[in-house]
Amino acid sequence: HAKGDSLRNLGKHEEAISCYDKAISLDENDVDAWSNKGNSLRNLGKHEEAISCYDKVISLDENNVVFWNNKGLALHRLEKNEEAISCYDKAISIDENDVVFWNNKGHALSYLRKFEEAVPCYDKAISIDENHVDGWSNKGKLLNYFEKHEEAISCFDKVISLDENDVDAWSNKGLALFLLQKFEEAVPCYDKLISLEENNVDAWHFKGLALRNLGKHEEEISCFDKVISLDE
Repeated sequence: HAKGDSLRNLGKHEEAISCYDKAISLDENDVDAWSNKGNSLRNLGKHEEAISCYDKVISLDENNVVFWNNKGLALHRLEKNEEAISCYDKAISIDENDVVFWNNKGHALSYLRKFEEAVPCYDKAISIDENHVDGWSNKGKLLNYFEKHEEAISCFDKVISLDENDVDAWSNKGLALFLLQKFEEAVPCYDKLISLEENNVDAWHFKGLALRNLGKHEEEISCFDKVISLDE
């Protein structure tokens, strides 16, 4: 299935799957062929079929954490988040120090609107790797939801310290400052965001609103003119 791997790396998933099927016909217990076929199917959006492949891998190697996680991702795509969480829990029971599993569990809990259960998952991910961008970012978004904006800003500042061009972090920090009515501080966040994404409508819109609250009406009008030009 080396040819299949090469094709998959080139994004030629349909052709890769044919190679993996050939390998499986020669050895129905070929773990690599089943796992890579599942990954190609997932990349094609064929999540139900991918899950069948991951189930086969798991039946051959019950403690394969990667494919418990991959099955969880496929279930998440199908909006079967309760089942996805069970997969992440299984992965965590085998390797509790993998930040990806904790982050993915938190993500699935968030989709189920179980936000209070999600935060400890992100905290666990951060405790394992203090530079885990997704953990800090996702925790910050939930803190914004809980109206704990100052704490949220600390999370987004951590993300920015790790990646100063993280679009989501600047956007979410700007929102937190806006909701705290710290408009002077919010404007530079939107300026940074616009420098990264010049046609970001939300950034121009919220910058305009912040400037309105600061009484800077000429600058406000320029922002909303930009919004209108982008919406046309």
